Amino acid sequence: MPTDYACQAAAEQAAHGIAPVRALLVPAQRPSPQQQEEVSVVIRSFMGPQQSGRPPAPREEAPPVEPVGAPVGAAVLLSFLDGLRADLSGALVDWYSAIPTQLPQTLGVPGADSSGPPARIPNGWQSLADLQSNAQDVLTVLAGRPRGGQQVGPAELSWRLALLEDLFSGALRRMGIPDATATESSAELVGATGSLFGLNRPTPRSAPAQQQAY
Repeated sequence: MPTDYACQAAAEQAAHGIAPVRALLVPAQRPSPQQQEEVSVVIRSFMGPQQSGRPPAPREEAPPVEPVGAPVGAAVLLSFLDGLRADLSGALVDWYSAIPTQLPQTLGVPGADSSGPPARIPNGWQSLADLQSNAQDVLTVLAGRPRGGQQVGPAELSWRLALLEDLFSGALRRMGIPDATATESSAELVGATGSLFGLNRPTPRSAPAQQQAY
Protein backbone atom coordinates (compact mmCIF):
# COMPACT_ATOMS: atom_id res chain seq x y z
CA MET A 1 0.00 0.00 0.00
CA PRO A 2 1.33 3.49 -0.80
CA THR A 3 2.56 5.29 2.29
CA ASP A 4 0.99 8.48 3.62
CA TYR A 5 4.07 10.37 2.51
CA ALA A 6 3.88 8.93 -1.02
CA CYS A 7 0.22 9.92 -1.31
CA GLN A 8 0.90 13.42 -0.03
CA ALA A 9 3.84 13.90 -2.41
CA ALA A 10 1.85 12.54 -5.36
CA ALA A 11 -1.12 14.79 -4.56
CA GLU A 12 1.12 17.86 -4.38
CA GLN A 13 2.77 16.95 -7.69
CA ALA A 14 -0.66 16.48 -9.27
CA ALA A 15 -1.81 19.83 -7.88
CA HIS A 16 1.21 21.46 -9.50
CA GLY A 17 0.53 19.67 -12.78
CA ILE A 18 -3.16 20.58 -13.00
CA ALA A 19 -2.73 24.21 -11.87
CA PRO A 20 -2.01 25.59 -15.39
CA VAL A 21 -5.14 23.85 -16.68
CA ARG A 22 -7.30 25.30 -13.92
CA ALA A 23 -5.85 28.75 -14.55
CA LEU A 24 -7.08 28.51 -18.15
CA LEU A 25 -10.51 27.14 -17.23
CA VAL A 26 -11.30 29.58 -14.41
CA PRO A 27 -12.36 32.94 -15.87
CA ALA A 28 -10.21 35.89 -14.89
CA GLN A 29 -11.80 38.07 -12.22
CA ARG A 30 -11.45 41.59 -13.56
CA PRO A 31 -13.20 44.77 -12.37
CA SER A 32 -16.47 45.43 -14.13
CA PRO A 33 -16.79 48.52 -16.38
CA GLN A 34 -19.02 50.17 -13.76
CA GLN A 35 -16.37 49.73 -11.10
CA GLN A 36 -13.74 51.24 -13.38
CA GLU A 37 -15.99 54.23 -14.14
CA GLU A 38 -16.68 54.87 -10.45
CA VAL A 39 -12.98 55.00 -9.72
CA SER A 40 -12.46 57.41 -12.59
CA VAL A 41 -15.16 59.77 -11.28
CA VAL A 42 -13.61 59.85 -7.81
CA ILE A 43 -10.17 60.56 -9.22
CA ARG A 44 -11.48 63.35 -11.46
CA SER A 45 -13.33 64.97 -8.54
CA PHE A 46 -10.22 64.89 -6.41
CA MET A 47 -8.08 66.41 -9.17
CA GLY A 48 -10.56 69.21 -9.79
CA PRO A 49 -12.79 70.34 -12.66
CA GLN A 50 -9.82 71.32 -14.82
CA GLN A 51 -8.78 67.69 -15.12
CA SER A 52 -11.47 66.31 -17.40
CA GLY A 53 -9.42 63.53 -18.93
CA ARG A 54 -9.58 59.95 -17.82
CA PRO A 55 -6.68 58.48 -15.84
CA PRO A 56 -4.49 56.11 -17.82
CA ALA A 57 -5.93 52.64 -18.06
CA PRO A 58 -4.27 50.10 -15.80
CA ARG A 59 -1.87 47.73 -17.48
CA GLU A 60 -3.57 44.51 -18.57
CA GLU A 61 -2.31 41.76 -16.28
CA ALA A 62 -3.91 38.43 -15.52
CA PRO A 63 -5.10 38.37 -11.90
CA PRO A 64 -3.70 35.66 -9.67
CA VAL A 65 -5.61 32.40 -9.70
CA GLU A 66 -6.40 30.60 -6.47
CA PRO A 67 -3.65 28.03 -5.82
CA VAL A 68 -4.49 24.39 -6.34
CA GLY A 69 -4.16 22.45 -3.08
CA ALA A 70 -3.23 18.84 -2.38
CA PRO A 71 -6.88 17.72 -1.91
CA VAL A 72 -7.62 18.85 -5.48
CA GLY A 73 -4.51 17.08 -6.70
CA ALA A 74 -5.64 13.94 -4.89
CA ALA A 75 -9.08 14.16 -6.51
CA VAL A 76 -7.49 14.40 -9.96
CA LEU A 77 -5.30 11.39 -9.16
CA LEU A 78 -8.40 9.46 -8.09
CA SER A 79 -9.76 10.13 -11.57
CA PHE A 80 -6.58 8.66 -13.06
CA LEU A 81 -6.98 5.57 -10.90
CA ASP A 82 -10.54 5.37 -12.25
CA GLY A 83 -8.93 5.43 -15.69
CA LEU A 84 -6.72 2.47 -14.83
CA ARG A 85 -9.76 0.54 -13.64
CA ALA A 86 -11.63 1.51 -16.80
CA ASP A 87 -8.73 0.28 -18.93
CA LEU A 88 -8.66 -3.06 -17.12
CA SER A 89 -12.42 -3.49 -17.46
CA GLY A 90 -12.71 -2.40 -21.09
CA ALA A 91 -14.49 0.90 -20.31
CA LEU A 92 -11.70 3.30 -21.23
CA VAL A 93 -13.77 5.07 -23.89
CA ASP A 94 -16.36 6.03 -21.28
CA TRP A 95 -13.63 7.39 -18.98
CA TYR A 96 -12.14 9.46 -21.80
CA SER A 97 -15.46 10.89 -22.96
CA ALA A 98 -16.37 11.98 -19.42
CA ILE A 99 -13.22 14.03 -18.80
CA PRO A 100 -14.46 17.34 -20.33
CA THR A 101 -17.51 17.21 -18.06
CA GLN A 102 -15.98 15.82 -14.87
CA LEU A 103 -12.63 17.65 -14.74
CA PRO A 104 -14.14 21.19 -14.56
CA GLN A 105 -16.31 20.01 -11.65
CA THR A 106 -13.30 18.58 -9.86
CA LEU A 107 -11.40 21.86 -10.36
CA GLY A 108 -14.32 23.97 -9.17
CA VAL A 109 -14.81 25.82 -12.45
CA PRO A 110 -17.83 28.15 -12.10
CA GLY A 111 -20.79 27.02 -14.17
CA ALA A 112 -19.32 23.59 -14.89
CA ASP A 113 -21.76 21.16 -16.46
CA SER A 114 -22.98 18.79 -13.75
CA SER A 115 -24.81 16.43 -16.08
CA GLY A 116 -23.42 13.00 -16.72
CA PRO A 117 -21.50 10.68 -14.37
CA PRO A 118 -20.54 12.17 -10.99
CA ALA A 119 -17.10 13.75 -10.80
CA ARG A 120 -14.39 13.33 -8.19
CA ILE A 121 -14.91 16.31 -5.88
CA PRO A 122 -12.13 17.33 -3.45
CA ASN A 123 -13.11 16.51 0.12
CA GLY A 124 -10.37 17.95 2.26
CA TRP A 125 -7.89 15.46 3.64
CA GLN A 126 -10.38 12.65 3.04
CA SER A 127 -9.28 12.81 -0.60
CA LEU A 128 -5.78 11.76 0.46
CA ALA A 129 -7.13 8.83 2.46
CA ASP A 130 -9.27 7.80 -0.52
CA LEU A 131 -6.20 8.07 -2.74
CA GLN A 132 -4.30 5.59 -0.59
CA SER A 133 -7.10 3.02 -0.50
CA ASN A 134 -7.94 3.37 -4.20
CA ALA A 135 -4.30 2.96 -5.21
CA GLN A 136 -4.17 -0.21 -3.17
CA ASP A 137 -7.34 -1.48 -4.87
CA VAL A 138 -5.84 -0.90 -8.32
CA LEU A 139 -2.61 -2.58 -7.27
CA THR A 140 -4.58 -5.59 -6.04
CA VAL A 141 -6.42 -5.87 -9.36
CA LEU A 142 -3.17 -5.61 -11.33
CA ALA A 143 -1.39 -8.14 -9.14
CA GLY A 144 -4.25 -10.62 -9.52
CA ARG A 145 -4.20 -10.68 -13.33
CA PRO A 146 -1.92 -13.58 -14.35
CA ARG A 147 -1.12 -13.78 -18.05
CA GLY A 148 0.94 -16.44 -19.69
CA GLY A 149 1.97 -17.87 -16.35
CA GLN A 150 3.39 -14.54 -15.18
CA GLN A 151 1.98 -11.86 -12.95
CA VAL A 152 1.37 -8.46 -14.50
CA GLY A 153 4.27 -6.26 -13.44
CA PRO A 154 5.53 -2.67 -13.63
CA ALA A 155 6.02 -2.86 -17.42
CA GLU A 156 2.32 -3.27 -18.11
CA LEU A 157 1.38 -0.65 -15.56
CA SER A 158 3.80 1.76 -17.23
CA TRP A 159 2.37 1.45 -20.71
CA ARG A 160 -1.19 1.59 -19.40
CA LEU A 161 -0.30 4.88 -17.73
CA ALA A 162 1.26 6.07 -20.99
CA LEU A 163 -2.04 5.33 -22.72
CA LEU A 164 -3.91 7.36 -20.09
CA GLU A 165 -1.44 10.20 -20.61
CA ASP A 166 -2.19 10.35 -24.32
CA LEU A 167 -5.95 10.16 -23.78
CA PHE A 168 -5.98 12.80 -21.05
CA SER A 169 -3.86 15.13 -23.15
CA GLY A 170 -6.27 14.69 -26.05
CA ALA A 171 -9.24 15.38 -23.79
CA LEU A 172 -7.61 18.61 -22.59
CA ARG A 173 -7.15 19.71 -26.19
CA ARG A 174 -10.85 19.05 -26.81
CA MET A 175 -11.51 21.43 -23.93
CA GLY A 176 -9.49 24.18 -25.62
CA ILE A 177 -6.29 23.78 -23.58
CA PRO A 178 -3.21 24.65 -25.67
CA ASP A 179 -1.09 21.74 -26.86
CA ALA A 180 1.98 22.52 -24.74
CA THR A 181 -0.04 22.90 -21.53
CA ALA A 182 -2.05 19.76 -22.24
CA THR A 183 1.08 17.72 -22.88
CA GLU A 184 3.03 18.97 -19.87
CA SER A 185 0.09 18.69 -17.48
CA SER A 186 -0.74 15.14 -18.59
CA ALA A 187 2.87 14.04 -18.25
CA GLU A 188 3.14 15.40 -14.71
CA LEU A 189 -0.17 13.86 -13.66
CA VAL A 190 0.86 10.46 -15.00
CA GLY A 191 4.20 10.81 -13.23
CA ALA A 192 2.36 11.52 -9.98
CA THR A 193 0.07 8.52 -10.51
CA GLY A 194 3.01 6.24 -11.25
CA SER A 195 4.80 7.39 -8.11
CA LEU A 196 2.00 5.81 -6.06
CA PHE A 197 3.20 2.46 -7.38
CA GLY A 198 6.91 3.18 -7.11
CA LEU A 199 7.33 4.08 -10.79
CA ASN A 200 9.77 6.95 -10.89
CA ARG A 201 11.06 6.53 -14.41
CA PRO A 202 9.42 8.10 -17.48
CA THR A 203 6.60 5.99 -18.84
CA PRO A 204 7.09 4.39 -22.28
CA ARG A 205 5.15 5.95 -25.12
CA SER A 206 3.57 2.68 -26.22
CA ALA A 207 3.00 -0.87 -25.05
CA PRO A 208 5.61 -3.51 -25.86
CA ALA A 209 4.81 -5.41 -29.04
CA GLN A 210 4.09 -8.63 -27.19
CA GLN A 211 1.58 -6.87 -24.92
CA GLN A 212 -0.29 -4.80 -27.48
CA ALA A 213 -2.39 -7.75 -28.60
CA TYR A 214 -4.54 -7.74 -25.51
